[in-house]
Amino acid sequence: MKRRALLAAAAATATGVAGCLRSNGFGGSNPEQTDEVKTDDPADDEPYLEDRSFEVERVECGDEFGGHDVITEDGLVTVEGVLDGNNSCYTAELVRGEYVTEEDTLYVEVESVDGSDADEACSTCIVEIEYVATFEFANGEPGSVRVDQRGQTSGSSSASKSVSAGDGGSGSDTSTGSPTATEFPGTPTPTPD
Repeated sequence: MKRRALLAAAAATATGVAGCLRSNGFGGSNPEQTDEVKTDDPADDEPYLEDRSFEVERVECGDEFGGHDVITEDGLVTVEGVLDGNNSCYTAELVRGEYVTEEDTLYVEVESVDGSDADEACSTCIVEIEYVATFEFANGEPGSVRVDQRGQTSGSSSASKSVSAGDGGSGSDTSTGSPTATEFPGTPTPTPD
């Protein structure tokens, strides 16, 4: 019953806002005003992110984790990586998958998380969590890709110029160990305190 009341209130609010917008010149009441509203859509020639997906492909006991590869080809950026988890209930999540137009950079952050329910029994072994993240772009590809992944005991980061699969394959320079980042060329490297 409360859901119906909430839906009715939402519909009334939407109708009221639509009426306000029309009376403030965003509709047809002002003959000099057009119905065209400026959007934040990128220019026709700039790359922009159209779609993304993330999938965990495999979780099993193992000790080969901490790396990732970046492949770009025909407007598609694919990040394939392996994280570690504390037990068989761990999985990976895409924390950030964002293209920043001003920087011409795709930022990807993946981390391992405990996906168990309170009453679920989990195998006690360090697991390899293989994942694939894909990002589909229109009007080209990002100029660079920044990947940060965080497992339970390992991490890796990379920053790379975008390299298409036909021009040499992987576009990443991957490092394993502590989850610090490789800096972009020309960016000052922070010094430890």
